[in-house]
Amino acid sequence: MVFDAIDNSRINKNGIKLFALASTGLFLDGYDLSIITMAALVLPAQLHLSELEYILIDISSFAGMLAGAPLLGILSDRIGRKKIFGIDLIFFVLFAITAGLSTNFIELFLSRLLMGFGIGGDYPISSTMMSEFSPKKTRGKLLITMVGMYWVGAFVSAAANYFFVIYYDFWRYTFILGGLMAVPIILLRLSVPESPRWLASHGKIEDAEYSEIEIAGRSDNLKNSEYKIKTKYGKTFIFVILAWFIFDVAAYGIGFYYPVIFSTLGFKHQFRSIAEAGMLISIGGILGYIIAMPLADRLGRRFLTISGFFIMSLLLILGSIIKISGLYTVPFFFIFVLFEQWVGAVTLFYPTELFDTTVRSTIQGIATAVSRVGAIMGIVLFPLFPVFHSLSIFAGFSVFGLIIAIIMAPETNKNSLEKNVETYTAANINK
Repeated sequence: MVFDAIDNSRINKNGIKLFALASTGLFLDGYDLSIITMAALVLPAQLHLSELEYILIDISSFAGMLAGAPLLGILSDRIGRKKIFGIDLIFFVLFAITAGLSTNFIELFLSRLLMGFGIGGDYPISSTMMSEFSPKKTRGKLLITMVGMYWVGAFVSAAANYFFVIYYDFWRYTFILGGLMAVPIILLRLSVPESPRWLASHGKIEDAEYSEIEIAGRSDNLKNSEYKIKTKYGKTFIFVILAWFIFDVAAYGIGFYYPVIFSTLGFKHQFRSIAEAGMLISIGGILGYIIAMPLADRLGRRFLTISGFFIMSLLLILGSIIKISGLYTVPFFFIFVLFEQWVGAVTLFYPTELFDTTVRSTIQGIATAVSRVGAIMGIVLFPLFPVFHSLSIFAGFSVFGLIIAIIMAPETNKNSLEKNVETYTAANINK
């Protein structure tokens, strides 16, 4: 099926609205997964957590995402994107607030587990929606900008920590603030149109054409361009799963412990200095996306993935050998996160560009879940070793990711979603 009206359109106010609302899921994810890293410095003492309970709190959101991403991804393919687009964030609102009110391990663990369920579900829905509504020539820039909102959320979390850290139980305020920020987003998401690609794939042709008009200002004659695709799960499926998994081992294994790293290597008990360093690291992530935005549609996804893995590998090897410390840790990790996010962005949205509408959200959900396994692995691995040993381990994962990317990474640049599917994952096309 051909969607020229969307593929060759320019972003109008409806497209901007959709982009903003899809991006908020990544913003909230960046806020939440960054806010806990600072809270982790004081939670063991304030809630009397054992070492095992401390680790379980650290990974609780990721464990929730393991379930939320594939389940809501499957639902999105079956009942539609729009129906779940706001519901998933209800989990975030409710359980971010209960997390802030928690008085013991069980309450905090369950709150963050269920909050993670909602965050995980937003990954396949938001990224799929954005991919299906984006013009093909600027899709890379739009998707990278959307993923970049994660680091805007991380910056806001660092700013929140900076202002609330003067209070003994500052983490309660920062947790609840995150939940409150999501309330207006849920209401605004209710007005977003359904994806025309999903509607057409379920035989709702007239509704699909109307949705195209709402987004692009015109529609295609979809009645005359129907076809069905059977998906093959081979090399491309293995790549999108494996590359994202490898990236998250290193990205979260390090990123989750930035406050711990800064505390260990030169800022011990200097909470405000650690929060300031966190803001600088977030700016590095945002800058990385700003640089990657024009490159995605000019040099392509392969370039960003291979270059990102290469620089990650190089910096982690150097960092583990020279044993950086003190003030040097901030610029080092600033540069690291800048290039790290080239990989992070592309691996997150690769599945939405490569698989058919009927399974797109499902595959994205599965890939998200597998990536969270990698994140959990990295989070558990890091505290088991001294800092520089951990960096060398993550350097090994990054080198493995580089090899996989060189061999297997596809190029989706400037192609329609249907063309990418035909090239990489269609077993057969019955016109």
